[in-house]
Amino acid sequence: MPHHDMSHHETQGSRPPGFIANAPHQHAFVLLGSETIFAVHMTQYHHEEHKYQLVMKLALPAEAKSRLDDLRARFPADTFILSNGDAESDLFTIPDLPAGRRRSFNANVFQGLPAFSPEDEADPHFFPWDKARTIPVLADIDVTVERIVTFRPFAHHLRQPDYATYLLWGEGEEAHMTNLQTARLASGRFEAAMFGPDYDHVMSLRQAPDWLDKPLLEAGVVVSVPALRLRDATTGKPTTPCGPPCADGQVLTVLYRGMGEGRSVVAGTTFLADTAVCNSEGMDVCPPELSLTISATPRELMR
Repeated sequence: MPHHDMSHHETQGSRPPGFIANAPHQHAFVLLGSETIFAVHMTQYHHEEHKYQLVMKLALPAEAKSRLDDLRARFPADTFILSNGDAESDLFTIPDLPAGRRRSFNANVFQGLPAFSPEDEADPHFFPWDKARTIPVLADIDVTVERIVTFRPFAHHLRQPDYATYLLWGEGEEAHMTNLQTARLASGRFEAAMFGPDYDHVMSLRQAPDWLDKPLLEAGVVVSVPALRLRDATTGKPTTPCGPPCADGQVLTVLYRGMGEGRSVVAGTTFLADTAVCNSEGMDVCPPELSLTISATPRELMR
């Protein structure tokens, strides 16, 4: 059975004023990789429980891994989302994972994003990957967290760099990239807190770069992408990418640690390009049709 840490609840009576904690919650993770499975947490800058970037390596039960491999072969461009269940014993906080308090959990895997209405979206507790709404392609599987690649709590005082900055990681011949986001506080002292604008991008590369040693690839390195400018050089206004920032097969020039000679990587499939979910309402600078790029759930999986 997955380990469930009860300390979230046990200490509530003795908490001092101003005590900081996260509530156990449901979380959505984009799954990447074939030989090695990685999960990338979907962020929300305005929701305390989701103000984290997290990349982790997972182990799935053999039967579930085989089923996922078959689906990936049939639907190579589709996004597969892993989510913990909604029972109290299945809920956890993102910090539980890097802290080692949660090393395994019960989960479901869904194919694509299910359709939902404006009324659904207006519900502050709405979670689209719900078994009452859509049929999971893998149900009630036990997932093991093998290691944490990256854990980044957002700091709202930080400014965006001039150019997009990415985490590049992988294992063996597989590699992936996700942008390192800046959830900057955009509102004034006497206004309701608003965060952004920025974007959430998760993609695989065509292959692991041959210029990076395997331990560095496995641990993850930081690269900048000079072609993806995030602020206008003259006005300083944001130039947030709308839709996928690069095309499958596009050669990207990246700078290791943001400096030095340019090195090439070849973009693969983008599984998530998002400004609609991560930014505070009113901070999304992209038109609705370009604010969320993710595959749709097949109709036969909708209830």
